[in-house]
Amino acid sequence: MYIESPQNARVRAWSQLKSKKGRSRQGLFLVEGRRLIEELFRSAYEVDALLWNVASDELSDELRSHPKAAGNFFELSPAAFDQVCDTTTPQGVIAVAKLPQAKQARMSRHAVLLDGLQDPGNVGTLLRSAEAFAFSTVCCGSNTVDPFSPKVVRATMGGMFRLQLHTDDSLPFVREWRHQHPDGRVVVTAAEADAPCYDAELSQPTLVVIGSEAFGISDDVRNLADQSVSIPMSIDTESLNAAVAGSILLYEAYRQTSRRGDTV
Repeated sequence: MYIESPQNARVRAWSQLKSKKGRSRQGLFLVEGRRLIEELFRSAYEVDALLWNVASDELSDELRSHPKAAGNFFELSPAAFDQVCDTTTPQGVIAVAKLPQAKQARMSRHAVLLDGLQDPGNVGTLLRSAEAFAFSTVCCGSNTVDPFSPKVVRATMGGMFRLQLHTDDSLPFVREWRHQHPDGRVVVTAAEADAPCYDAELSQPTLVVIGSEAFGISDDVRNLADQSVSIPMSIDTESLNAAVAGSILLYEAYRQTSRRGDTV
């Protein structure tokens, strides 16, 4: 189907997916770029539409004829496509995917809670690190940027499609994870903590909490923690940003678990 006008009702609806309000109302989000869409197509996510800018490079048969795009392929004029896309240098193709339905699924033994992170790049990086280090359950908790915003989706490089991703308030998530893993430990980072991260026991069920760039972890969540750990650094080094500190802690848990031969 070809759509010429930027004022077309479908185009207007798709363009609203750049806002959290639009995503929540429609239950959809945008995935821009060939590589990300290939990752999306390999995942369990459902696809609602595939949009192609007719003025861009020819779309591969693999994407155009993919079963997930069957019956939902739209050719857009450059003006209509620009209305939907969120990037300054678009690749000419956007998928419209369905937000995952909230399920009472079993959370992984090793999980991550992002508490109050507002930088999309940091959130995207931490979702990639979570996948890399086998933390398959991640919650974007209270006051954390929406993981389905276009900037976060791009920053994850497709890693988010292979995670059990939650969007919930931080405290209920911590309590539910504890309910499912009563022998588990909630671990937070603190510069003043006595225990360095490599001395903490992170190979057992562990929920790692990573706080906001500006304010750290909220007091309510910190009060539920079992242990605070620090990341040893050179005395002259400034504090690490959230993505770097969190990734180090996730790697340390993965290293400990791998050495024991356990499953994360």
